[in-house]
Amino acid sequence: MKIKLIVEDSWGVLFFPIVIERLKVANLVNRNIIIQKPKHVPADCNGKLDEILKMVDNTCDRIIIILDADGPQNYMTRYERAQSHIPNNMTKPVNIILAEYEVEEWICISKDL
Repeated sequence: MKIKLIVEDSWGVLFFPIVIERLKVANLVNRNIIIQKPKHVPADCNGKLDEILKMVDNTCDRIIIILDADGPQNYMTRYERAQSHIPNNMTKPVNIILAEYEVEEWICISKDL
């Protein structure tokens, strides 16, 4: 299965493929998953997201969008804003994952910062 990641944080472009590889080694995700080079979108509600989704729809089996929620009180708003950019005619499944606050927290913790 080929997965395309779309990440809000520019560090996520390098970080998430490493996370997926570690999950494969730990047998927590299927070893046959192929993570294509992630795309960076600079915010959760941005016209660039529309274009990225249209462009990658036929290059993968699934699309995962990873965004910062900036607090649990923002989950619904952030999710709905991201969802509004997904075209109705997408042929591939799209999942939206919201980090509770900032994805950078995961990166800092993983580097013992």
